[in-house]
Amino acid sequence: MKVERVLSQEQIDTFLEQGVLVVDNILSESQVKAANEGLSRTLAEHGVDVQHLESTGHALRALSSTNGSGGVLDLFYPEWKMKVASNPRLFHATSQLWQAAYCHDGETREELDEESYFKWHPYGPFDYEQGFMYIDRIGYRIPTDIAKQLGSQKTGKNKPKPLQRSLTPHLDCCPNDLFSATASKWRPIQCFVSLTDNLEPNTGGFEAALGFHKEFHKWKRPDSTIVKKSVDGRQECLVPAPCIGEYTHIRPKEDAYVMQ
Repeated sequence: MKVERVLSQEQIDTFLEQGVLVVDNILSESQVKAANEGLSRTLAEHGVDVQHLESTGHALRALSSTNGSGGVLDLFYPEWKMKVASNPRLFHATSQLWQAAYCHDGETREELDEESYFKWHPYGPFDYEQGFMYIDRIGYRIPTDIAKQLGSQKTGKNKPKPLQRSLTPHLDCCPNDLFSATASKWRPIQCFVSLTDNLEPNTGGFEAALGFHKEFHKWKRPDSTIVKKSVDGRQECLVPAPCIGEYTHIRPKEDAYVMQ
């Protein structure tokens, strides 16, 4: 597939500097409309009427294996979603970033300066004009007031729990074992396609640590080991900082500087 130049050099430079890039109008208005209509139909199949969330939103609970965190729903392969994921402009933009941001022609680690070290990986040459889709779930957030209304109520010492809540900052990898042979996939770039504009305060958003990719290779997590005591309180042992599968949350205290 011949790569279309979707991104300008300025946009590519922004990604190289910040590690994050927002690209407007990847989809046309008609494509966004079709995708939103498809999403509404899919949710309706599961008992959720997007026009009447107060009375039907409770059905979202059965779709979320994260228990509402991040508004993540386990919806993978409906036709409307596959059309979005396979959109040529989305692929071409990603391909341009693969070309600019990752070693793809057999470059060695020693050839890179400190500013470019993030481009290195151990997987050798690859064709940035070809790729495979890794299809993840979707994020569908409902208004906070409705999430609280449909959530669990306070019982005893347990605090009320809204139907949905924010997803805390995290890494989709284990930083101390990034290129492990046991890793199921290499995800150098993750793409999110937003079907709504969230330009006003308190309407949702995406939090990122700009420029952190340049430090990631030398980042040593503060207190990357945790001291745990045995039941009798006498024996101590060191265990790795929390990493579940390929997920590591950013700890509010120990990792605070990452998000500053």
